[in-house]
Amino acid sequence: MFKISMKVYTVAASILVFSSNASSKEISYDYVQGTYSSITESSLGIDVDGNGFAAAGSFSISPNIAISASYGVISFDRVLGIDVDASELDFGITAHASIAPHTDVFGNFSVINAEVEVSDGFTTISDDDTGNSISVGIRYMATDSTEINLGFSRADVFDDTANTFGIGVILYANEKFSIGIGYSTGDDIDTLLLSARIDIKQ
Repeated sequence: MFKISMKVYTVAASILVFSSNASSKEISYDYVQGTYSSITESSLGIDVDGNGFAAAGSFSISPNIAISASYGVISFDRVLGIDVDASELDFGITAHASIAPHTDVFGNFSVINAEVEVSDGFTTISDDDTGNSISVGIRYMATDSTEINLGFSRADVFDDTANTFGIGVILYANEKFSIGIGYSTGDDIDTLLLSARIDIKQ
């Protein structure tokens, strides 16, 4: 069960990293964002549900480069008397470029510090590791208030590798505030993502 939990965390970590790379109305890379994730893991032959929360920020350091940081926690429902909880902290750098009107491509490299804790109510086992995540994707402003994004993320941590594909839509209430909904899938894990973001620079 502990080995399985490492796989679960690895995929969840890549989802959090991917969700932190969303763009804004004018494809800005300066924002703070909160994300809720509802996760279903099915590699055990049964569905195991979990919930996660993450806070993220992105800040431009040049016209085509931004730095990013995020912190997230994930808890899975008890299965066979076992609780699994995880947390992750990451720091990254994003390179981006416009390839057509209202269209950006991006690549992100992040260093991940991860911790997983497994407990049966009597004994608790925990482990931590440092790994990395690489994300690539495309973002397109379909209208002045709607953005569509696609991305692929590959995370390597706890001697395991996880691949995740995601798609999302961001809706802008005004110049500063937006909400988003996304879906990602990979390695027997499906995740629904809900986010709220405030742009801090235009």
